[in-house]
Amino acid sequence: MKLLLLCHAFNGLTQRLHCALREAGHAVTVELDIADAVTEEAVALADPDLVVAPFLKRRIPESVWSVRPCLVVHPGPPGDRGPAALDWAVLRGDREGGVTVLQATAEFDAGPVWAFRRFPIRADASKASLYRHEVTQAAVEAVLEALSRWQPGAAGPACTPALPAPPSGGGGWQGPVPKERHAIDWHRDETATVLRKIRSAEGHPGVADVLFGRACRLHD
Repeated sequence: MKLLLLCHAFNGLTQRLHCALREAGHAVTVELDIADAVTEEAVALADPDLVVAPFLKRRIPESVWSVRPCLVVHPGPPGDRGPAALDWAVLRGDREGGVTVLQATAEFDAGPVWAFRRFPIRADASKASLYRHEVTQAAVEAVLEALSRWQPGAAGPACTPALPAPPSGGGGWQGPVPKERHAIDWHRDETATVLRKIRSAEGHPGVADVLFGRACRLHD
């Protein structure tokens, strides 16, 4: 197939997916999503069968998703919506995470699910480490499965996977983690709670705090 990888930046997950798709025999073009006009032009030039979006910070414009299937890689299980699924999972201490490949529609992260993968969340792992390893591997597997469900000219997948029960800890819309939820109460928080807050905030960078009278960021 002819595929357009649409991404905010050519990050590690996108690079891994780019290699896997080319190894699978697909013709892959990459475009950075910086403005609607740029994305529209990239789609017109590449004329892809499918658009695959592994890492975005903006909505795909309706002028694109309404005329050809656009598959969004969401680092959360089916039923979870929002830009910070992995942050919340680590902060809650979830034991299982997931990656969902869903079709872009007018509603954020709420389109038809084409494929998904589950993975165990390592108890001592930061959000960044999980994203580089478990999320990336699950994303590659889920995208390849999603592509197997494509039929030329179809508006959706040839068949839909059986979806698991909604996640017990999350589910529905979850916005970014408020900074108050990351704040550490050194008089009340147990060690496990402190570590979850720090690991969840990895890459922000870190949890804002004051130690020995100096403002700092806590991470790793």
